[in-house]
Amino acid sequence: TVSSLLRRTTLLIPALLIWSLPAPMLGVSREMLYVMHQLDEMRQQLQALQKTVDTQTAVLRTLLEQTNDKVIAIKAEVDDLKKSTQKDLERGLAANGAKFDSMTSQVEAMSASLDETKSRLAKLSDQMAQLQNMVQTLNTPPTPANPATGAANGTTTPESHPPPPDPDTLLRSGDTYLTSGQYALAIQTFQQYLDNYGTSDRALDAQFYIGEAYYAQGKFAQAVDAYNLCLDRYPTGGKLPAAQLKKGYALLQLSEKTKGIRELRSLVQRFPSSHEAALARQKLRSLAAPAR
Repeated sequence: TVSSLLRRTTLLIPALLIWSLPAPMLGVSREMLYVMHQLDEMRQQLQALQKTVDTQTAVLRTLLEQTNDKVIAIKAEVDDLKKSTQKDLERGLAANGAKFDSMTSQVEAMSASLDETKSRLAKLSDQMAQLQNMVQTLNTPPTPANPATGAANGTTTPESHPPPPDPDTLLRSGDTYLTSGQYALAIQTFQQYLDNYGTSDRALDAQFYIGEAYYAQGKFAQAVDAYNLCLDRYPTGGKLPAAQLKKGYALLQLSEKTKGIRELRSLVQRFPSSHEAALARQKLRSLAAPAR
């Protein structure tokens, strides 16, 4: 190192002085003085260099300590950032969970509101049908009564009856009752349709829906009777395959397995390409009964 070199140089100066003296001379020559002067300057330079090295070493040590402190500070900041990020993530998850719970509550509230709206709609439909009947009754002009003339002529004045409700209104009201679970009102409304429009194109639909109302209540014997009326009174119509399928299902529910299988097989033979025939085949397979 510089300090050891400086020590060796300091020890070397007297040795050089003694070695450089001539044997016969005990005095110091001019050249010797010059050499001693040069060696003294070298020693001073080495001392200055040693101070510089010491200073730079101290500065370097200080820089290293400062760097180490900064590294520790940065590490602490990174740890804090990780903790903060984790907290933010947990906070975000909690917020999202709260939003999801809120959305679930809103959906449940909307479902309840929808059920209530359906119930109110069914009641309004019933009230509308009643009001319409009342309006039609009020709009019907009364038959002029003339008992004297009638008695003189020997005739009786016929009674006045209000016109039946509109067929489309009856079907819509019956469908509303059926879908809202008001099966008794549905049966009554569809029967009213059949009483007034039993020969119309939609009569089969009304009769089928009466069977559906009974089936939905678990009244399978009445459902079979209603489906039979579909098959007997209306030989053609879009609801015939469905009526025969549901008749077969109702018979199976009544534990009349043989009759139910026979009805499903008949459906497959009569309407082989219908959707109801595919359902009948599936049911027959579940009963381990061939379709034919």
